Amino acid sequence: MKRLLLLLVGLFALTACTTLHQGVRDSAAPDAVWTVLPFINNTETPFAAERAEAISTALLYARGIQQVVSMPAEPAAEADSLIDRGQKRRQEGVAWAKKQQIRYAVQGSVTEWRYKVGLDGEPVAGFTLQLVDLQSDKVVWTGSSGKSGWSREAVSAVAQQVLEKLIATIELR
Repeated sequence: MKRLLLLLVGLFALTACTTLHQGVRDSAAPDAVWTVLPFINNTETPFAAERAEAISTALLYARGIQQVVSMPAEPAAEADSLIDRGQKRRQEGVAWAKKQQIRYAVQGSVTEWRYKVGLDGEPVAGFTLQLVDLQSDKVVWTGSSGKSGWSREAVSAVAQQVLEKLIATIELR
């Protein structure tokens, strides 16, 4: 009976798996000016990058970052964004942030944002993030994480959980 119970608990735990890998090189100042640069969308889901950017911005504030400056929104040509997946927006964002003398930039890529095919259709979200010190152009922190959620969860809820775990690993002074 105990073996069956352990097996069921193990199977239950595997249905909502999370992986998290991160590397810390330096700590960051929470009272400095931060920004979230445009994410790269490596999925087939339109606007997944913009959704992840918005969630990341809110989570930085929740983490205690005092100033998160947003890049001015410009209407992007949809055809261009589908071809380069956000590379041009990111380059423009780096140039804008440096001109504004912003210290830290969070940039990332969306690796998954979808529902799995099947009866349950579990939501799946995955991201890579980097924290860049724009004064030295050095990556001071990097992380990668993904999660498969429960069939009744929204992809955005799973994405928020993943991003929250990632951002929580950024070492602040």
